[in-house]
Amino acid sequence: MTVRFNITIGILFILAGGLLGSDYIIKFVDDAHATYPSPNVIVSDSASSNPSSITQSTALPTHVGIPSADISVDVDAGYYDSTTSTWTLGNAKAYFATLSTPPNAVEGNTYIYGHNRDNIFLPLNKVTIGTESTVIASDGKTFTYRLSSIHDVLPTDSSWLIDYRGGPILTLQTCTGLWDQYRRLFVFDFVSES
Repeated sequence: MTVRFNITIGILFILAGGLLGSDYIIKFVDDAHATYPSPNVIVSDSASSNPSSITQSTALPTHVGIPSADISVDVDAGYYDSTTSTWTLGNAKAYFATLSTPPNAVEGNTYIYGHNRDNIFLPLNKVTIGTESTVIASDGKTFTYRLSSIHDVLPTDSSWLIDYRGGPILTLQTCTGLWDQYRRLFVFDFVSES
């Protein structure tokens, strides 16, 4: 029994080493060193003709909820650390990507990410198109969104964060796949602010 166990463990270590040394993981680590623009609100063409009509929100999200999926999670600011090539991440909260736009009723992508755990975003797998989510900001405002799409991307695909131009949306992200090798994006359209 001990020999079989040792062989099994050895094979698992070899597989893990192969995975960690694969081009996919090496590319992911290399891409983590990329530089990203500072956070800002992207002004659409229609709004740029009247700059006084744009109000840039600086109130960060503090809570995200989806009652129909039993999601009620506190949110902290999430930063990218270029020294360690990591994002802020923990096992008890979700995180607002500070490279994205704070919640507002004008435009931009409010991006919140978290672990695929029971107490964070695992219940997202129960949501369907049309499900509503709320985000509470640090100024007390509540923003309501409605789920419009779900899709998986590679961790190296940051276009959803950097290239988005348009009305206000909320993107909730967690991991998916057998080895958590993909990022599952839940994109919600803005409904209202109160």
